[in-house]
Amino acid sequence: MKVLIFTRSEWSDENSIGNTMSNLFGDFNKDNIANIYVRDNKPNNKVCNDYYSVSDLQILKSLIKINFIPGKHFKYNLSHIPEINKTMNVEKKLYNFFRNKNKLLPLILQNFLWKTNKWKNNNLDEFLDEFKPDIIFSTSFHTVYTHKILWYIKKRTNAKVVLFHGDDYLKLNDSNIKTKILNKNRKKAIIKSINLATLNYCITEEQQIEYQNALGKSMKLLYKGGDFNKFPLYNIKGNGRRIIYIGSLQYGRWKTISKLAKSIQEVNKKRDIKFTLDIYSQYNLDENILNKIEIEGISKFRGEIPNNRVLEEMKNSDIVLHVESFDEQEKSLTRLSFSTKIVDCLSSGRTLLAIGDENLASIKYLLKNDAAIVVKTENSIKDHLIEIQDNPTILNEYAEKGWELGVKNHKLSTVRNKFYNELDNIIKDVNDNENSTD
Repeated sequence: MKVLIFTRSEWSDENSIGNTMSNLFGDFNKDNIANIYVRDNKPNNKVCNDYYSVSDLQILKSLIKINFIPGKHFKYNLSHIPEINKTMNVEKKLYNFFRNKNKLLPLILQNFLWKTNKWKNNNLDEFLDEFKPDIIFSTSFHTVYTHKILWYIKKRTNAKVVLFHGDDYLKLNDSNIKTKILNKNRKKAIIKSINLATLNYCITEEQQIEYQNALGKSMKLLYKGGDFNKFPLYNIKGNGRRIIYIGSLQYGRWKTISKLAKSIQEVNKKRDIKFTLDIYSQYNLDENILNKIEIEGISKFRGEIPNNRVLEEMKNSDIVLHVESFDEQEKSLTRLSFSTKIVDCLSSGRTLLAIGDENLASIKYLLKNDAAIVVKTENSIKDHLIEIQDNPTILNEYAEKGWELGVKNHKLSTVRNKFYNELDNIIKDVNDNENSTD
């Protein structure tokens, strides 16, 4: 079984989608997987060696230079010395700049570039014809042009499509008229890809039920896996309680962290047991956000942390943190999402403190399984911190409960075996159908 994995970003263990792909495909034979993506940045993982890259800047260059054909097939692994060239630096700076800005203008320009169809050329065809995938495993994209690339790959290879919905790009319950208009073409593209796929995966049960009911298409759940073989023992020491957050600060999550930092400052004044908060994120923060989440002696933004240090750092804490925004608009963007960092939190053997609205899928999941100390309102953050101060044994209790949920739903070997079997069944069904027509 040969699987072509289609992602928007480069396959890097340092970004969310790359980390998830390594988690899912870690036991695959390297000769049987390849990755196509629409960036210039180099991959960074130990799972895949075979790549095809085409990017916005390559398309732009092909419009300026008549003889330049975008798209490149290359072999790459971690034994290579990473190449940081001018193109990659420009690309990274552009995406970082637009990440928290008005995205409408860059999206319009991006769509114009890809509508030229310069990506549809001999470079891509030769790569696809050489690899000959049986399955295309693709994330569900929020950009229409990536869906069009998926449709072309499907048509060229006749491979079966497996679509993974890691975020809610359909926005089925969106009540904002302006957003509805902007999302109209996106929604049509996603639904076409859903119907094209032999198998659709959702990241939460809420997403699965909602998509099935709205689209009449069967969906399956796909969780991230973790190492749940040996529980990391935890001993409460001294009067300090270190809280650690590792993850995205987008979608208003920084606002919740800011509220937590202020709550910590208040409870620390009156109690012997003191909390501190360390914040790690790969995203550069503007000064305004930084000033809101940092309080001297209380909370500190530590910047990016390498993926191979995440669990070690979590184990050096007393409490691991997951947060969501309480803002209505931002909640609408994350209501069906599930941060993959939650699985890392559960596998750390430390108590998970989750702050967010109980109607969000990630918070609902932790509440349903009683796997975390859950703060459901901004005004109750202080009360929960005081509870932890007054009853420190609760940290041992919820560390074990979180671990139990991890063993039940997120054990890596179980997740991969189920996933591989489901992919294998797709190929068996194809072969059985072919044999029955002979």
